[in-house]
Amino acid sequence: MSANKRLTELQDSYHAMIDSVEEFVVKEGKTLQQAFHAAEEKLGEKAQISKEKIQLASKELKDHLRLWGEVVEGVSEAYKDQIKFDLAYVNSSAWSKLQSIANASTAELLEFTNTLKNTAQDAVTENHKAAHQEHNLWGSEHALWLDEVAFWKKEHEQAITKLKDIEKVLEQQSSTLNQHVNAIQEHAKSDDKHEKIMKAAEQDPTSKVFEEADCKEVPVHQHERQLHAKTAEAHHALKTRHFKTMAMINMLYKETHKVD
Repeated sequence: MSANKRLTELQDSYHAMIDSVEEFVVKEGKTLQQAFHAAEEKLGEKAQISKEKIQLASKELKDHLRLWGEVVEGVSEAYKDQIKFDLAYVNSSAWSKLQSIANASTAELLEFTNTLKNTAQDAVTENHKAAHQEHNLWGSEHALWLDEVAFWKKEHEQAITKLKDIEKVLEQQSSTLNQHVNAIQEHAKSDDKHEKIMKAAEQDPTSKVFEEADCKEVPVHQHERQLHAKTAEAHHALKTRHFKTMAMINMLYKETHKVD
């Protein structure tokens, strides 16, 4: 089975499960335990969804509610985005339903998730049939995880290419900074030359040579004024881009060098 088809089937069964659980919890007032049991029975009557897919969808939804329950006091938009990032099949509609189920009863949610947490490691397979069902369920999870890792590896390859492009851009920025330095230095030399001409004219007001030289510098100084304003604007733009780029690079470096 292709990765896309597997993901589509998981999406369908997950959305069907969350729709049913929300209906039983929010509209009929059932407890979460009752709602899951009723939802599994309801979906089991539909021939298009296999028992394996129902079990997987039920487990995924319980895991999501458990995650929510463990951080119920600190759920934020950032956590919402994290769930969407990790689980591509949880779309905006599913997120709203998950939120509706969780908010139906915070106290019950905490009790429900604590029960899941406490009994997760205590489940014992009582017969070979149950073990076989678990193996099939785990097999589906393993296949999903492998598909996800394969997708992440492709993203890593794309990221490496992007990093190489970023390196080229940084080299170009270094060249731009060198050009900016040259422009500042040339401007400074022009200023220094004009200063010497003005001082000479000031020291000997009777000199026609100095006077003529000083007059010639008037339009030159107007040009320098425009050039200085242009250089100042370029300097500000370079500073802004530099700070922004360095902040992002430093943030990425710290994130990739965290000690787990």
